[in-house]
Amino acid sequence: MAQKFKIVDYTTKYGSIMQFNRNKNTYIHGWYPFVEGYSKQFILSIIDEYKNINSCLPSLCLEPFCGSGTTPLELQKLGIECKSFEVSPFMYNLAKVKLTNSYTVESFNKYYTKIKEYLNNPVENICALVNLNASKRIVEKDGLDKWNFDKDTMNGILDIKYSISKFNNSKYERLFTIALASILLEISNVYRNGKCISYKKKWKEQHITRKEVHEKFLVKLKEVFLPDIKLINTYKKNQKLLSNNNECYLGDVRKNLNKRVDDDSIDLVITSPPYLNSRDYTDTYMIELRLLDYLKNDDDVKNLRKNTIRSHVQVKWNKSNNIGIKTLNNSIENLKKHESDFWNKGLINMIEGYFEDMSILFDILYKKVKKDGLIFFNVANSAYHNIEIKTDEIIAEIAEKSGFTVIEIREARRINPSSQQKENIPFLRESVIVIKKVSTSTKLCI
Repeated sequence: MAQKFKIVDYTTKYGSIMQFNRNKNTYIHGWYPFVEGYSKQFILSIIDEYKNINSCLPSLCLEPFCGSGTTPLELQKLGIECKSFEVSPFMYNLAKVKLTNSYTVESFNKYYTKIKEYLNNPVENICALVNLNASKRIVEKDGLDKWNFDKDTMNGILDIKYSISKFNNSKYERLFTIALASILLEISNVYRNGKCISYKKKWKEQHITRKEVHEKFLVKLKEVFLPDIKLINTYKKNQKLLSNNNECYLGDVRKNLNKRVDDDSIDLVITSPPYLNSRDYTDTYMIELRLLDYLKNDDDVKNLRKNTIRSHVQVKWNKSNNIGIKTLNNSIENLKKHESDFWNKGLINMIEGYFEDMSILFDILYKKVKKDGLIFFNVANSAYHNIEIKTDEIIAEIAEKSGFTVIEIREARRINPSSQQKENIPFLRESVIVIKKVSTSTKLCI
């Protein structure tokens, strides 16, 4: 059977630039150790490509799944306007902090001095002053066999939270809170392990004292944040800096895109939605979400999960609708043969729901993207019970059903499946789908 879409090997070009860790020590991107996402070099390669095609920069871009703000931040540095959306309140605040370019060295140093003075003489019984909206395992206590933070470590964290709350300046409160967020896993007993949080080896033998928490936080501010703020101030002296801060929106993109973006206004979309890998990003970042008060109770957690793309089974989703994509239906029929072995009975509904969400998104995108506008859509294929879900090809079909033309699917990287599936599925393709809203009066120019 002939391949419906052109699949091009881009592993040499994209393989080394598709991971966020390339941003680790980069101006502003390095403020928080984000795991998911792509690097600034990936965005720059797309902008170069757009420029070569159109002999100009895009006027307005869109990032439907903002995450830590990589796309709008990098475009901001290039002077390109970008509207972006993020459903997680922690990620939204992280992106907003990084997109703010009105920090001054003078104000930063003022609040740094203020917090340093407080940390030199913290309140003894700090846990009585600061609420802790988190799970029962967040801090060491009698009766627990495992906990995320030792008691002394938590006191150090609460000291910092308390002192930040006294700033009476929301901009610097948010900035210093992100600096605190950036050290949380480092000083905890856990680490991010794919889809979940796992305990570090010999975690009970390693203890971070209250004073060490203070020191790590102050070092992070002085050695990572301050140099970048100095650069912001230097750049501002030489030119007027664009900020995409006010065009970064909190909420479910499926519900908010119509309200916030004009029809036929978007030149370029660069995005990477949650992958169809059963990962609940609410769980992955639960420590930051709860410890830093973005989610204050279990209802907040449930509501956030309900507003995410249907890529996980942490909540019970409404019954999904069949969107009439043959490749998807064939995969579902094969998967149903293994239904008795499912680790979660909602698996098929999740998969169908994920692609229904993609269909909803592309129907809206078709209205928002200009004629001849481009979309670069980064996804990865999945596998369950040795049945491969060709996410890239299914989304390509969805895009064409919505009216777009798929130029090509670029194979960016090869990802290892789980060990149980490797014999039948040697690798899973991570791809960049290149999509165009073709004008009837022009030829394809890619």
